[in-house]
Amino acid sequence: MTKMTKGGILLLAAGIALLFNQLGVIPGDIFLLTLGLGFCFAYALLGGRKEYGSVGFLIPGMVLLAIGVFAALQSMQITGDSTPGFFFLSLGLSFLGVFIIHTFWFKDLDHGERFWPLYPAGGLIFFAVLLTLQDLWNMDFPLQALNYIWITVLLGAGLWLILGSRKNKENS
Repeated sequence: MTKMTKGGILLLAAGIALLFNQLGVIPGDIFLLTLGLGFCFAYALLGGRKEYGSVGFLIPGMVLLAIGVFAALQSMQITGDSTPGFFFLSLGLSFLGVFIIHTFWFKDLDHGERFWPLYPAGGLIFFAVLLTLQDLWNMDFPLQALNYIWITVLLGAGLWLILGSRKNKENS
């Protein structure tokens, strides 16, 4: 199948999904799921794991699936009071899915290109845990402290990188 044929199929599928949404055949939360599945289908259609660049379709597919699942569960009132924590958990799991489905399998990539989805996944899941703990403990302190903690982490990471680059310069 040529790239033009694949592109045509993707555009037709997107047009049909948008038309069904516009006509009210597909409700909003189901539309997000459909759109996410469409991106995942495009990922598979355009090569999947055969080409690293196809991850550009998997990322929005997984994120839209996560948002769609969240919206569907929220409309069914399953998420309860932990809505913000569950939202960020679902986003974190979507990036974990990108790692498991795609980047994990590229053994010849350097560390950053292979493991990058774990960084947003870890940050989003950590934030979800903080939001959930804040809901459970009914406290504002952890979120207020984050205003200073993340700045301190950024400053520390910057200093660590600068000092590490100086040591590497001296060794070479």
